[in-house]
Amino acid sequence: MKLSYLNSCFPRYDARYDGYVRVAEQTLSSLQLAHVMSGFDDGLLAELRTAKYDAVGAGYTEWQTTVSGARQISVGWDWYVDRTSGIRIVVKSDVRSNVMGTDCFGFDIGMKNTASSLRLGLARLDWTHAVAAAMSFTPQHIKPPAR
Repeated sequence: MKLSYLNSCFPRYDARYDGYVRVAEQTLSSLQLAHVMSGFDDGLLAELRTAKYDAVGAGYTEWQTTVSGARQISVGWDWYVDRTSGIRIVVKSDVRSNVMGTDCFGFDIGMKNTASSLRLGLARLDWTHAVAAAMSFTPQHIKPPAR
């Protein structure tokens, strides 16, 4: 069987068409993200309480940046406010993005590793204050658990 026949029957996978923006892994944690939007999510709050989190508020946030070639990167995650610490915490390290990290050879590192590298950058980003300010976060947004 000729190789050209195989290629015509099974087209090669082309990463340019899968929707991901490829970025070197070592730069993922240093992306300069800008806040786009945030909101409260009562469904997420209910899920967290069912899972025994001591959450008094929950929501989502979306951030973005532009990398070389004017490619837009979007990064979003869920957060909650813990009753005792009051700190908004990324829920179960859930980070969503249209970016795919690549290793030194240009191969994809996978979504799990990409999300892990992005989380390192979130630890340095002052996102909690930006989200609170953008949403006019006040005590009335903190919901007591249903009795």
